[in-house]
Amino acid sequence: MSDSTPPLRAERLTFFSDAVAAIALTLLVLPLVELVPEAIEDGETPAELVGHHVVPFASFLLSFFVIWRIWTVHHQLFDRVESIDHRVVRINSLWLLCVVVLPFPAEMVGAYGDEPLVIALYIGVLLASSITLTVLATALRRINPAESSPPRTSLEQLVGNAVCLALALVLAMAIPGAGYWPLLLLLADGPVLALVRRRRSRPS
Repeated sequence: MSDSTPPLRAERLTFFSDAVAAIALTLLVLPLVELVPEAIEDGETPAELVGHHVVPFASFLLSFFVIWRIWTVHHQLFDRVESIDHRVVRINSLWLLCVVVLPFPAEMVGAYGDEPLVIALYIGVLLASSITLTVLATALRRINPAESSPPRTSLEQLVGNAVCLALALVLAMAIPGAGYWPLLLLLADGPVLALVRRRRSRPS
């Protein structure tokens, strides 16, 4: 960190980021809440309400899980960090932009289903968030001493997550009818990284 630029407290940035993520999670449920008066006006039963809107409910659950997961990773990155610089603030702002934007493609998923443009937008926002977190972790390791920087395992996990999302986007666009199934690749990054680490730890 430059001597001419005083360090910034990481605590304030993390508090602000937590608040933004919480608001984004809250916004996800608002379209579902609006379905209730519409269902009452149309004379639908509770079972019909749920049955006629399976896609929006599924989109809500998926997006809630995604935001919760990326917030958890963000929290781990700043767990032991005390000071940051303005570059970290700018990168974190880009990550917050991805979090705030995510409810929009999530709502489009509920409205338009598996339209190619919607799939590309949804997975693209997830990929942008993952890449931004990776860049953020790299910046934190650069300005902080080893004992307070994000561990190497966290950085590897972020890279693996970004690679899986990039592959998911390519597969979703290249394979007609693939829909959102390529996102299941996100379940593979953990086991693959664990296998790589085991092989790396074995004596040659």
